[in-house]
Amino acid sequence: MNIRSLKQVFLILLFPHCISSAFALNTCDSISERVLVFDMGDDGSRFYRIPALVTAADGSLVAVADKRWDKINDLPARIDVVARRSTDNGRTWSPMITIAKNDTTGCGDAALILNEKNGELLCIFASGNGLWQSDYKQPMHINISRSVDNGLTWTSPRDITPQIYGPDCKDAVRKQWYGAFAASGRALQTRDGRIMFVIAVRTTPEWGGPISNYACYSDDGGTTWNVSKNAADTNGDEAKLVELDNGDILMSIRNRAQGERKFCLSQDKGITWGKPYLQKDIQDPACNGDILRYASVKDGDRHSILLHSIPDDPKIRRNVSILASFDEGHTWPLKRIITPGYSAYSSMTVLRDGSIGILVEEGKWDNNLPGKDGFELWFMRLTPDWLYPNSLK
Repeated sequence: MNIRSLKQVFLILLFPHCISSAFALNTCDSISERVLVFDMGDDGSRFYRIPALVTAADGSLVAVADKRWDKINDLPARIDVVARRSTDNGRTWSPMITIAKNDTTGCGDAALILNEKNGELLCIFASGNGLWQSDYKQPMHINISRSVDNGLTWTSPRDITPQIYGPDCKDAVRKQWYGAFAASGRALQTRDGRIMFVIAVRTTPEWGGPISNYACYSDDGGTTWNVSKNAADTNGDEAKLVELDNGDILMSIRNRAQGERKFCLSQDKGITWGKPYLQKDIQDPACNGDILRYASVKDGDRHSILLHSIPDDPKIRRNVSILASFDEGHTWPLKRIITPGYSAYSSMTVLRDGSIGILVEEGKWDNNLPGKDGFELWFMRLTPDWLYPNSLK
C-alpha cells in the first residue's frame, strides 16, 4: 500500500464521519458477480432499458426492464415490461417472463417493491400515452401487477389511475393534471408497512414544461392509494424514497437543471413535504438514480448506512457510482465507482447475505455523444467490506 492510501485509511479509521467527499474507491476487489441480464437483440427486441431490481421473500432476485421492441424511445411505443429471476445470487438468470404488454401504446417504467407483510411483489408501471402526449381527458395510466410466487407469475394489471389523477379522479385539482407516472426502479415500504412511490406530474399543457413530484402511499398493501398534500418539488423529475431511522422520509429527486442532486424531507410519513434543497455531495446529470437503507443504528455496533446510486458527473450520464452516507443523508463521503464510461439508470437491492446487488444501464442514448445508442443491463454483486473502514486493506 502506498503512502497516500495509508493516510486515507488512517483518516477513515479515526474520523469515519468526516471523510473527504472526494474519497473514491476502485471497485475491482468488491464486485463478486458481473452478469449481463438484458442485452440488445435478446428475445428479438432491439433495445432494453429502465432497470428495476428487488430481493423476493424467498431470497431470489427479480430483475425487471422495458423490452423496447422497435426503438429506444419512451412511451408511447411498443414496449413490454419483462422480468428475469435468479436463485443463485445473480450468477445465472431465468428465461424472460412477461409482466405486462400493450401492443398499441405500450407499458413501461416499472418500479418494484416487496411487501414484507405478506411476501407479495408489486410492480408499478405506466401504460398508454407518454408523459408529453397525455392530457386530463386521455391520461397516461398507472398500473399495478402482483406476484405471490416470488416473481414467477404476475396478475393482470390493475389500473389505479383514477385514485391518483385524471378525469375519473375525485380530487378537483388532480382531476386536471395532464400526465403522471411512477419513477422506475425501487418503491418503498416503511417499517409500519406503508407502501410508497413518487410520481412525476405534468400540471400544465406546455410540452417540456415543469414537472412536479408527489408521493403516493397505501396503508392496505397497495389496494387504495392517497397522494401527498403538496409537491416535494415543482421543477423535478423521477424521484426515489428512503425511510430514515427517525421515521422521516427522504426524497432524492432528479435535477432537470443538472449539476447536483435535489433532496426533500417529509416529517409526517409523506403526507406533506418541506422545501427541496441541493445535496452538494451528489452530482446529477439529470438522471434517474436509486437510494436505499443498508444498515440501521438498531443493528448494534454498525453504522446507520444509506446508499445512493447515480452517474457521477454533473452533465454527462457516465460513471455510475454508489455513494454511502453514515449520517442519515446529510453527507455522502464515500463513493464507489461501479461502471466507468457511459452509463445511466440503476436499481439496487440488498441480498440475504448482506451483499449489495445493482442493475445498471451501460451505454448511452444521446446523439451528442460518440458511438451507437443502446444499453446493456448488467447485474453486479458487491461485498459490503468497503462500507466499513476498518475492513479496508
